[in-house]
Amino acid sequence: MPADLPEPPVDKSSTDHPPLRPVVGFHGRQPTGYYDPPHVHDRAQFSYRLEGVAAVRAGGEAIILPPGRGVWIPAGVRHEVSCRGPAAYNVLYVTTHVAPQPDGLRVIDIAPFLHALVEEFLTFEALYDEAGREGDIVRLILGEITRAPPSTEAGPRLPTDGRLQRVCAALRRDPADGRDIDAWANEAGMSRRTFTRNFREETGMSFVAWRQQLRMTQAAALLGAGQSATQVAQTLGFSSLSAFTTLFRGAFGLSPRRYVERLEPSIIGRSGQS
Repeated sequence: MPADLPEPPVDKSSTDHPPLRPVVGFHGRQPTGYYDPPHVHDRAQFSYRLEGVAAVRAGGEAIILPPGRGVWIPAGVRHEVSCRGPAAYNVLYVTTHVAPQPDGLRVIDIAPFLHALVEEFLTFEALYDEAGREGDIVRLILGEITRAPPSTEAGPRLPTDGRLQRVCAALRRDPADGRDIDAWANEAGMSRRTFTRNFREETGMSFVAWRQQLRMTQAAALLGAGQSATQVAQTLGFSSLSAFTTLFRGAFGLSPRRYVERLEPSIIGRSGQS
């Protein structure tokens, strides 16, 4: 790590959640504007959002975690988290001698079965029975995480309905498309009521919230690629830079300029480890 960068803080998982068992975990909540500065853990970490959206910088990569998406971070990988709040999440810490271990950053969508297993695990006593049913559930959790296909979407969850998928595909091609809900419902061949109901059931959020999250995901990627805030605002169809800045701040808890400034230490940290 370059000399001008501060050492990561002490691994909080080791102090707050001692490894009484090879896998430990907890359910957490984060306040509005939460920011966890760059740090490392001596264990692999798997976490996923239940509420709220988090922006994660890990190993030099930018990851957006909406509800229902999780990230598997290997031990020793420097990472930081910022989120709009309040937010809720589940997290597991896995000691390095437990198999399987992540061989790199891994982002997955959380299947209902995996979520149910984690929720059950979080009811266990600290000294749960590794040789019995509780240990079987822990091994099943790790297996399900490993077998889950990587999420191919950096943005909000996609619907499975083909008609809604067409709408989402059109917006991903052109996030600046400002047509209203009635126009998109017509595009999908649905009534407005059916469109809004089905969209929420399939994605877990309203159409308006989904489109905003898509734009914010793309905004983070474009800013990270070197575009100015003004260019990003124009590309994504915002009426003004101030409107874009306001929405970005609401999503990530900081302005586009501060977001870009925070990218630099992670990029430097990655180059220093190569």
